[in-house]
Amino acid sequence: MSSRIGVVPTRFVATLIALAFTLCMLGVYASAQTDIQPKDEVFGGYSWLHPNGRVDYGYKVEDITKGFDFSNVYYLPSTHNFGLLADGSGHFGSETSVGYILGGLQYKYHTDNFSPFVRAFVGAAQIDPPTYVSEWKPALGGGGGFDLTITHSFSIRLAQVDYIYSNYHPKVAGFSTQWNSIRLAAGVVVNLGNYYAPALAATCSAQPTEVIEGEPITVTATGTNFNPKHTVTYAWTTNGGKLDMANAQSAKIDTTGVAAGAYTANATLTDAKMRKMNSATCAAPFTVKAKPMNPPQVSCSVNPTTVQAGTPSTITATATSQDAGVTISSYSYTTTAGTVSGTGTSATLDTTGAPAGTITVTVTATDSRGLTANCTTSVTVEGVPAAPQVSARTPIQFIPRPQQKYIPWRVDNEAKAILDDDASALKNDPNAKLVIVGFADGEPQPKIGMGKKKHAMDLAAQRAVNAKAYLVQQQGIDPGRIEVRKGTGKDHVADIFWVPQGADTASASLLQGTTPVDESMVTPSENAYPKPKTAAPMHHHKKAAAAAPAQ
Repeated sequence: MSSRIGVVPTRFVATLIALAFTLCMLGVYASAQTDIQPKDEVFGGYSWLHPNGRVDYGYKVEDITKGFDFSNVYYLPSTHNFGLLADGSGHFGSETSVGYILGGLQYKYHTDNFSPFVRAFVGAAQIDPPTYVSEWKPALGGGGGFDLTITHSFSIRLAQVDYIYSNYHPKVAGFSTQWNSIRLAAGVVVNLGNYYAPALAATCSAQPTEVIEGEPITVTATGTNFNPKHTVTYAWTTNGGKLDMANAQSAKIDTTGVAAGAYTANATLTDAKMRKMNSATCAAPFTVKAKPMNPPQVSCSVNPTTVQAGTPSTITATATSQDAGVTISSYSYTTTAGTVSGTGTSATLDTTGAPAGTITVTVTATDSRGLTANCTTSVTVEGVPAAPQVSARTPIQFIPRPQQKYIPWRVDNEAKAILDDDASALKNDPNAKLVIVGFADGEPQPKIGMGKKKHAMDLAAQRAVNAKAYLVQQQGIDPGRIEVRKGTGKDHVADIFWVPQGADTASASLLQGTTPVDESMVTPSENAYPKPKTAAPMHHHKKAAAAAPAQ
């Protein structure tokens, strides 16, 4: 027993047709037509048929769910969206089969996404009922749908809705012979060939796009979509500068004398063999800047940089301009002291009568356009050098120290360490001297000598003489480089003063109130300072030493 599908209500079919039409219009509204349009399209896919008609004995044909639809559209070269339609479909019901062979026109709005179409056609319908032989009857109708574009060569037909009018003459009269069929289809579309004539286009470029007045610019035009087999002509114009040629693909623009501003070079490219729309234009903007007005760049130096008052110094200047064609026309000099003479790249500074200190010389360079720039250099004028001065060094002390036997005139180990530093300084400066001043105010004067020659020691003088003895005898200092004195107002100390070459000891404030020591009267003590320890003789030498005669 064959299965039957219920007849689709007419209202539902009408709704489907309205929906398809709405989608088509939305596709048209939302999408721009593509430049690439096929020459031929082939559709193949599934088809469903709502016959909406009767056959023998008034039998109403049910909806046929098994079917195919095949169509081919050849689009006309002059109107790429209109094409000649050939359509064939077959529908195989459980009792009745229906086939169509149709031809007509189709209009399709080609886009890059949804492409809606409408169609009108005439042809023949073959109706094969379950009873008598099949009939071929005229058919006509129309419809539409839309395709989803995947590539330029391939699309998916999402919906195709067609209305087909035909008739069938049943063997038993009394029923309508008209068939108002609705055919729905979906499938794939293959696009063959294409009609594509893109518009001619051109691009222009300027190199460089910004120049200084007088510099050249190269402009170039490049055409797009021109037939490579045809000769393209070029025509240049510009509103700034002078073209070396106006009929070549590339041209040079001379900007000499052009005012600063923005300009454009325009090109027209023409294919004379094309009948219409045979040219394209483009523009290359460029900017001309005024020649720079940079001031000169100037540098200066002085030799020598330090002089005694009255000694001259030479000033040297160098100036250049970074602007082409500009020269340096003159130099001028000014000074804060002394006098300067010269107008070229060299001048002389006379420091006669100038005070000690820094003299600043300013150089001004002027170029051929009158622009100026300055630089400065300085000379140091030295005054009369100050006379060397006597200065104090670390004093040595003559005071009792723990674990040391106190001898008031003896230079102890701590004092020796100070005198060692003084000796090193004298060795490093062979022209310097020392003055050692001993003090002993309020201290008891030890007795020296025997018998009638016993007398009080000059303790202050003895301290100075003993300190000198250590420097001469232990450090090898020339005695002539050490002067000994004594003073008052202090005790238990000997001051040491540094006398550089050229210093005047007679006028030195540090030595005022001191008196020289008569070294013929005050000589170094035997125990003037601790003597270095010598090694004890070996035991087996003791007898030989005892047997040696006295010297």
